[in-house]
Amino acid sequence: MNRSSSHGALYGGVPPQGIPADPLIINVCLTGNVPTKETSPHLPVSVDEIIEDAAAVLEAGASMLHIHARSPDGNPAWQPEIYGRIFEGIRRQHPDAILVATTSGRLHGSFEKRAAVLDLEGDAKPDMASLTLGSLNFPMQASLNAPETIQALCTRMRMRGITPELEAFDLGMLNYGFYLRRKGFLPHTCYINLMLGSLGTMPGRVLDLANLVREIPREWIWAAAGIGSYQLAMNSAAILMGGQVRVGLEDNHFYNYAKREAATNLKLVERIVRLAGEFGRPVASCLETRTRLRLDDPGNWHATQVLVRKMQSADTAAAIALLAQWGMAPVAASSATPHPERDRLELDNTFVALLQDRLIGVASWLPIDATRAETASLAVDKEYIGCGVGQKLQEARIAEMRSKGIATVHTEADRPEVIRWYMDKFGYRIVGTNPKKHAFGSAEHSYWTVLELSLVE
Repeated sequence: MNRSSSHGALYGGVPPQGIPADPLIINVCLTGNVPTKETSPHLPVSVDEIIEDAAAVLEAGASMLHIHARSPDGNPAWQPEIYGRIFEGIRRQHPDAILVATTSGRLHGSFEKRAAVLDLEGDAKPDMASLTLGSLNFPMQASLNAPETIQALCTRMRMRGITPELEAFDLGMLNYGFYLRRKGFLPHTCYINLMLGSLGTMPGRVLDLANLVREIPREWIWAAAGIGSYQLAMNSAAILMGGQVRVGLEDNHFYNYAKREAATNLKLVERIVRLAGEFGRPVASCLETRTRLRLDDPGNWHATQVLVRKMQSADTAAAIALLAQWGMAPVAASSATPHPERDRLELDNTFVALLQDRLIGVASWLPIDATRAETASLAVDKEYIGCGVGQKLQEARIAEMRSKGIATVHTEADRPEVIRWYMDKFGYRIVGTNPKKHAFGSAEHSYWTVLELSLVE
């Protein structure tokens, strides 16, 4: 029978995809900050225990290890030398394993302590580092992650070539992750753990997981983690839904939660491998995981980094086309328009913004005399509004004007949101209005609002 959409069947008569068959990434959270030997007798705590447990789960099918270190007294540690011993010990046996260092602020809140592990080198350097995307309440304490701390950790990871392991406990955190990527704080392809079931965060129902997953960009890789009794359900749902799995004693102490049967990291991983096999999903090797996460691909970070530089002649056509999106393309003087608002773009005083070699922003400035200048032709591709491109261009031209001794800058704008942006972000003040010479910029406004900024510090 020839199926077609005219039959009215769902999906046009084409059955939806069944269980995906792509290799399953198993990420094991071995130790954590909170569990103890008393609550979880098989918990690896010492450096040697963590290395031994890591080797066992890697040989069983895990490819990622989310690692917390402990000091000799068993308390959570931030000192990089302890992490270094763990990472080097694991890599002696499994050099391709993906090693993830925690930057948790749950117990050690200062940025310096949280970021110290990111400065390790050689075999001690982590491939990835955890990044919780917001503050939250755990059952007995708060985990504080201020925006400036999150962004500073992102920046340090980017500088060190370490990929973030994102953690989202609700939709708000997921939304903040999208904001960070728009601003260039994250790489293009991200790995994210969706953490469900902890008191005070997203519940651990399959419906809740589905609500998170439907928001995940196509190029991101997601894994589901269930806290406590939700671990097995969330892991199983992730396997069925095409996601990845985070499992381990950090999140759940029990193999059988109802019977309070103590778990080991190895038994938890072996169960996931069996489930994946039953559902027809192979288990990803360390090399397969490394490739999918683009850990050794600098282009992953480059793909979200906006480059601002001076305009070159080859950029002119693209810059004018971009200005035309906003009705601000230069117009040649004519009898109908003897004095156009702008008749050209000068290479010497125009900046462009590029993303993956695509021109997405342009901004100019023009000298009036030795100490005064005006800015003009600031435009950002509409697809990238809200990504900080305009701010980068504005900062670049202000820096250049200052370097040339400009003390006062005038700017003409017609859109209310742009006027407010100049005032709120840079400290401009309104000094008057000017009529437009011809149709230019926003068709809704026949005049310019004139703004002024002092560059004298």
